[in-house]
Amino acid sequence: MELFEEEVEIYNSKMRLLNWLYEELHIHPDKYRDFINEKGQKLPLNL
Repeated sequence: MELFEEEVEIYNSKMRLLNWLYEELHIHPDKYRDFINEKGQKLPLNL
């Protein structure tokens, strides 16, 4: 059960991060789009 809880916590963290990136792209569409996309491509989402 503990392993499942850790997996859920990792999944929730990934979703929060992706939601944050999505919101940032809408708030700063021109100014930071390339920077956020570049950094987002380097994120280790496959843990």
